[in-house]
Amino acid sequence: MKSVVEYFRLAGEFTNPARLMWGAFLTGLIVFIIAIVLVVLLRKYILVNRSGKILRFVAYTYFFLLPLLAGFFAFKWGFFNSLRKDIREHTPVYAKHVPATFDEQATNAIQSLFGPNNTAAKGLTTNQLIDTVGTVVYNVYGKTLEERASVDGAQGRMAAFMLRATRGAGIAFVIKKYIRKLLTEKIGLQEEVSSELMQTEIAALIKGGLFVNIAMIQVDHFLKGMQKGVLITFLLILAVPCIEIGVAHYLHRKRLKAQLAPVPA
Repeated sequence: MKSVVEYFRLAGEFTNPARLMWGAFLTGLIVFIIAIVLVVLLRKYILVNRSGKILRFVAYTYFFLLPLLAGFFAFKWGFFNSLRKDIREHTPVYAKHVPATFDEQATNAIQSLFGPNNTAAKGLTTNQLIDTVGTVVYNVYGKTLEERASVDGAQGRMAAFMLRATRGAGIAFVIKKYIRKLLTEKIGLQEEVSSELMQTEIAALIKGGLFVNIAMIQVDHFLKGMQKGVLITFLLILAVPCIEIGVAHYLHRKRLKAQLAPVPA
């Protein structure tokens, strides 16, 4: 729940937080009602005879705990889903707070890569060069976020959030793959492509909002991971009562077999 409060405060600086909470509340309510219907329909399966009073009490608590847990985790899942939708719908609003220094730093890094003093780049194929450019742009991206994360205000808080979301090989792979896709579509992979043309096309991509696109993809990937984490956590918790109910059914059938077994003469 702490993560929801944190991201709610951050998003509230850029958009109407009521929309996010409404989406989360609606998702939680729908799942809560569905869970109530399911436990009522499955009441005979849930309330199979237990061997002790404590276990019977636990079985009855499922009728309250399971819908509440389902509603709670659905609320969190719905919040992150609403946040993802809001970011896609209001990208220009968020983009205004994206650090503008990226364009300059990324352009300088590319110019250095294609500069006359960089002999290592001259021996690379177009395919290898595009991969190198993707790594260079990604490194500049991370460096820019580190610089802006210490700045006060909404921009600094957004940079700090995106910096946390950048950690890990998974998101790095996604961002580099996206950069490679853009470059490949823009200039192709033909070996006859000159370094001058490649440098010009890359500069055009940077000025065309490459940083904003990377940031939006990164945040969406991060929030999608949060949704998966919420779902996995709920399923792991749900596995406990499911296992207990399964064991209770097994023991109940075992007791019935023992009672129906013929008594030896």
